[in-house]
Amino acid sequence: MQRSFPYSKRTFLVNMIFLGALTLGTSLILVLTNIDAIYLTAIMSLEIALLLVLGLSPFFTEHEVLNDILVLRQGWYFRAEVPIHEIRRVSRLTTGPVRTGVFFRLLTSTLFVTTRRTDLIEIELQRKRAFGWALGKKADHIVFDVEDTGSLIKTLEGSGSLSPIQT
Repeated sequence: MQRSFPYSKRTFLVNMIFLGALTLGTSLILVLTNIDAIYLTAIMSLEIALLLVLGLSPFFTEHEVLNDILVLRQGWYFRAEVPIHEIRRVSRLTTGPVRTGVFFRLLTSTLFVTTRRTDLIEIELQRKRAFGWALGKKADHIVFDVEDTGSLIKTLEGSGSLSPIQT
């Protein structure tokens, strides 16, 4: 079984516009100041890489359920694989943290992969797992969002690898 679950891309539109304007503005300033071509190439390469990874890549990724694994993605800079049989509980959150993106709080064992502040999903794992793409953070709770929350929950329930879900 393979199903894709898109998440909201609205917040990334702002990132893309900002990074595009920054890249354009920097290139104009550097060309007008007659900077050496090597420095111009290096700076522009870095800015274009940032634009691609942080601004554009989220538009090409989605969360997925592949066989018995929940794959959470946010662009090319975050990927987490969670075996469905390691999920203890799934719940729906009406409101979440003010901040969005991939982040964690140092004093808790919760990883956030959000693009909005409402209608989120929280999964509780049977044990803490390290997430390398989140600086090795060990977490046993993950909060994330998809555009169709109910459909993802039904897919997880129907996988057969999960104990009964509490929603």
